[in-house]
Order: sequence, then structure tokens, then C-alpha cells
Amino acid sequence: MDEILSKNIHEMPGMSFDCSCGKTHSVDIKNIIINSNILENILVTVSAFKDKKVFLFSDNNTYIIYGSKVHELLINNSFNVKNFIFDKGKVQLIPDERALGRLVMEMEIDTSLIIAVGSGTLNDLARILSSRTNIPYIIIGTAPSMDGYASVISPLIIEGFKKTFPGVYANSIIGDVEIMKQAPMNMILAGFGDILGKMTALADWKLSKEINNEYYCQTCVTMVQNAIDKCVNNIDGIVRRDETSIKYLMEGLVYSGIAMGLAKDSRPASGAEHILAHYWEIDALSKGQEHALHGNAVGVGTVIISLIYNIIGDRLPVKVNVVNPEEVITLLKRVGAKYSPASLGITRELFRESILEGWKIRPRYTILRFAQQMGLLEELADKLDKYFYN
Repeated sequence: MDEILSKNIHEMPGMSFDCSCGKTHSVDIKNIIINSNILENILVTVSAFKDKKVFLFSDNNTYIIYGSKVHELLINNSFNVKNFIFDKGKVQLIPDERALGRLVMEMEIDTSLIIAVGSGTLNDLARILSSRTNIPYIIIGTAPSMDGYASVISPLIIEGFKKTFPGVYANSIIGDVEIMKQAPMNMILAGFGDILGKMTALADWKLSKEINNEYYCQTCVTMVQNAIDKCVNNIDGIVRRDETSIKYLMEGLVYSGIAMGLAKDSRPASGAEHILAHYWEIDALSKGQEHALHGNAVGVGTVIISLIYNIIGDRLPVKVNVVNPEEVITLLKRVGAKYSPASLGITRELFRESILEGWKIRPRYTILRFAQQMGLLEELADKLDKYFYN
């Protein structure tokens, strides 16, 4: 029981086990390969599709970084491959109905395998495309920037609003550490921020378990906590782009995704810190403005939510252990990441609004919803306003 906790990440695909939470969990991923110089592993992974049509897509950045190598590998080994590159220019590629529609139009009808080369946005688009067409997909990650590689949900922008849609596991998750360690530092920091966000996400899940008797899986909690610990313990190596430390970061992000898949919910990895990040992203999208990478915003959200627990923790009806906000700030400072909403470009007005209204955008029970029910949001907004903007 709970034997998954004794396995390394490459042993987890295909596992099924009876969990101490009372459920039978399974990891419906065929392969997870996170290592250096793995082109030959990619070839083995896609070999079953040698005589079928493959749809390969990337954007103009990730194609240069790694997509061209994958494309060349497939062509040189006589694969029937259709290659598509999103030309996003100098703006962010948005995972919206337009981008998804473009993929549907570009992909040939008798395609048997989808391969995406990239990170967050491209992976989200591949997952939805795969789930809607029932065609398996492989994600080849180019940056350790987010925890969605092993997730079964995709956040998309529909008519300017961020909505979460059910998807499917990737058939295989592949990451060349030699490539990922060269990712832009803000993407590496985004991955680290996303990992830190689990500190408050786990607290919110525990809070709802104690107050609402919500389903709770200690195996998922332990898996995510182990991922947090491994990344925090290797923080200096992450800053140096040390290969082993970047591998641990990528593995931690994938562990988080696996935990979400086991729980059939994003609970193990997403709480009020993500709600704030989503709120700020939606505001930027509605105004046509650029915004920080999701994980960078989650890191700042983690500081805020840990502060909220610190401010009103003695008014909680149950005991919930949560990270000290100063510890989160120290960790973010050590990697050179932003740790205040103002540093992300969040205005004082938007920040206050997100504290007062953020709980509305997702029906998840978190410390924000507790504060709303107890009439504490105005007090929190005042105190946090003074903390960050005075």
C-alpha cells in the first residue's frame, strides 16, 4: 500500500495500487524520461508510430531550442511527420480558442500521434487537442517552468477568461536536462515558484479536510512535500543551473502533476496562491497586457497566502501547519525571484481587489473563502496593503 512513495519517477508510469486513502490509484502515463542527451530515447518512445502519421508542433522559440532536433530525428528515421510552428513574434502565445483551432486545422485527419515541444502553453494545447481527438500525445519539455507536464487538466483562455478543462495524461513525458538547464532564468524561477506554491496549497487542502471533511490523500501530500523538500534542499544548484538540481526541479514539477492525477483533482498542487495568480493573469488578459509567468505569480501568491495564515491563523477553528512567510521570502530572494505583488507590476488597486474578490473565481475552499465567510477580507486587505505598498 502506498508503494509509489518508494519508487523513482521513471518507475511510476503504469503503476496501479490500493492507497491508504481508500482509493485505487493509477498512473496512466507510459513513459517518463528526464535525463541528458536523450534523442535516442525519444526515437524508442515513438517507434510504435513509425508507419503512422505524426503531428509535431512547437513555437518559433522552442523549435530552435529543440523542436528542430526532434523534427530532424523523425525525418532521418523515415517517419511520416507534419511539422507546424506557431509564429508568435515577440508576444506571448496564448492558449486560447484561436490557438487550439489553428492546431485542429493544421493536424491531418489520419494523425496517430501528437508531439508537442515546449512547456506550459504548448503542453496545455496538446493535452486538450489529444483529449478531444482521442489521439495520444507526447510532451517534450524545454523548461522546468510549471507543474502541468503530468497534469490531467488544462487552463485555457476562452473569450478572455481563464477556464480549466479536463484533459488526459500525456502518453510520455520527456525532458532533456541539458536543454532545460539552459532555459531562460525567469522560466526556471517560475518552476521554483510553482513548487513553493505547494506549501500553501497543501495547507488549504488540509483546512478544507478539517472543516468540510473534503477527500484528502496523505500519499499525494507526502509525494508533493518530498518534491518541495528536494527542490528547496538544492536551491543553490538551481541558481547555478547545476544539471542534477535542474533535474530535481523538473522531477518535482512532474511529481506534483502525478499527485494531481492520483487525486483526480488539482488539490495537491493548487490553492489560494494559484487563485491570486489566476486573478492577476485574467486582469492582464482583459486589458491586452503582458503578465508575469504563472509560476512567478504563484511564488508571490505563496508569500501573500502564508501571510494571511499568519495574520488570522489563531482564528481558525482547526490546527493547520503552514510555512512562515519570511521563509518563503528568503527562498525567493535566494534564487533572485520576485516576492512582492508590486514587483510583478500588480497595482495597489488590483492587489486589493484580488484579496477582496479572488475567492469568487474558483469554487475551491481555501483560506480566502474562510476569510470571506468570517468577514475578514477587508481587514486582510488593509493589513496586506500596508505590508506591501507602504
